[in-house]
Amino acid sequence: MDLRQLRYFVAIAEHGGFNAAAEVLHVAQSALSRHVRNLELECGGPLFERASRGLVLTNAGKLLLERARGLLRQADSLRVEVQAENEEPTGIVRFGTTPVVATTLFQPLAAYFLERFPKVRLQLVESIKPSPQALLSRASLDLALTTPTEEYTSIDFEPLFVEQMCVFGRQAPERDLRPAIDGMEALLDTPLVVPVGVGWMPQLGALLGERAQRLQIRLEVVSMICMKQMVAAGLGRGVVPLWTVSQELREGKVWAIPIDGFFLTRALARPRDRPIGRMGHELADAVRKTVRAMGDLDGISLISD
Repeated sequence: MDLRQLRYFVAIAEHGGFNAAAEVLHVAQSALSRHVRNLELECGGPLFERASRGLVLTNAGKLLLERARGLLRQADSLRVEVQAENEEPTGIVRFGTTPVVATTLFQPLAAYFLERFPKVRLQLVESIKPSPQALLSRASLDLALTTPTEEYTSIDFEPLFVEQMCVFGRQAPERDLRPAIDGMEALLDTPLVVPVGVGWMPQLGALLGERAQRLQIRLEVVSMICMKQMVAAGLGRGVVPLWTVSQELREGKVWAIPIDGFFLTRALARPRDRPIGRMGHELADAVRKTVRAMGDLDGISLISD
């Protein structure tokens, strides 16, 4: 049994006879008959029966047709993948995450990926509403870096790291604030600046308990850059992952206090119901490598394989 025999058999079954299949395949009818006879000998019995309306599949023929279609699809897919492996990659691959993560992740990710695949166009999307998970489920993205959720059953999540959340503020005139209070107290009874539509508010509320009533969210922004500008202007304190303000901490521009017990997991998200292709796998590998390189930033704990 070989793939050519199976292709001929499927064509005969789908077109209802040898004549029609021969025309479609551009093969002599006698050649088709010979291949089917050999296939029937190998299968140990007839695959077709003659009826008034043409050829009819036997039960064995129906079973072979179902399995043969799957084998031929796999063979076609394999051929395409191998051909693509032998060619220099081209096309577009799309990756998304939230603005808070994008500010730090996108630049090193793009530098690493585009150096390896100069003919591939990389689309980087930062979004909160709609969420990266929603964009991925709509096939608007190939991959995403986001928080795991059970809301989207068509997405697989591969946890990459855990991040410590913190509250931060401008260094002056609150230079001596950091040692005076803990992260929870620094959140309360003061104007806060947070990302638009954050999904972690219920988690924070649960940690605060009754004190959650003392939260004063005054500003919501999409851009991480804008959030830092708002905080620098004294319009409120920001709530972000600690690693996203590492540079400002080193430069002495802000103070930051970790919020005890407040951690978020970030995961590589990929669709479960559609293939991502070679470049999707290459991009996933690039994301993993970029994240590992970020492992020395404050407040990041990498999740080992």
